[in-house]
Amino acid sequence: MSAEILSGIEQEFTEALKNGEFCVWYQPQVDMRTGVIRGAEALVRWQKKNGELIPPDQFVPDLEKEGVMPLLDEEVLRIVCGDICDAKQKRYSFCPVSVNLSRLYAGRKGISGILREITEEYGIGKGELSFEITETAKGPDDGERMPQLARYLQRKGFRIAMDDYGMGNSTLKLLQEIRFDILKLDRFFISRIGDPKAEVILSSTITMAEALGLEVIAEGVENREQIRFLLKHGCCFAQGYYYSRPLTKERYMMRRMERALLCAEDEAAGREETV
Repeated sequence: MSAEILSGIEQEFTEALKNGEFCVWYQPQVDMRTGVIRGAEALVRWQKKNGELIPPDQFVPDLEKEGVMPLLDEEVLRIVCGDICDAKQKRYSFCPVSVNLSRLYAGRKGISGILREITEEYGIGKGELSFEITETAKGPDDGERMPQLARYLQRKGFRIAMDDYGMGNSTLKLLQEIRFDILKLDRFFISRIGDPKAEVILSSTITMAEALGLEVIAEGVENREQIRFLLKHGCCFAQGYYYSRPLTKERYMMRRMERALLCAEDEAAGREETV
């Protein structure tokens, strides 16, 4: 893509930030053993003035190339913190929410202060927010800064997840450098369950994660075969279209309440059967 086009994208992006055109949708993360929603991943959408809703894969790669992803990361974090605050005021169950941080964000000056300012502004507690490090977007000078950022976030009580596991060039090196709390299995591998080679890779990765004390979340789960395989090999948490597409804040709150009521009814019915 030419520099002129990228420059145009940067200008359009800057205007979109000023106009508040970005919104966040939430994809539920589910305990596959019970069906209980245990949290969500925050996913950005670009709502243009004409009403067109643009998914992230159509603009995030270009923003990464242009080097402005840190600004979008901060905008998403502000929106998520505001949504968490709003849900708490309405007494809705909403947390925890995971927010993506591009590795480009590690090179941003004063990031510790920016993160502290945003989370403190909205009164966000330790268990309400976690951060996903997107391994596939690597900045030129972030070799030391990303582990430093991860350690800072963990000192503040936030959990850290490795996103896109296996899709970057330095996965194992990053696992060595950063004490992650969560490992997310990329949808590329989940979609290939049924292929013996892919199943060996997945089962060995889950075993490794367990040995390292990492919680494992599978992305892109779409069918019962995948769920059976993952549960058999010790991965209990997932997100994907089998359970839910990304939802607006309001729909996510309602879905979470509905699932909690349904699970409570099932539990009550089970107790009655044993009496």
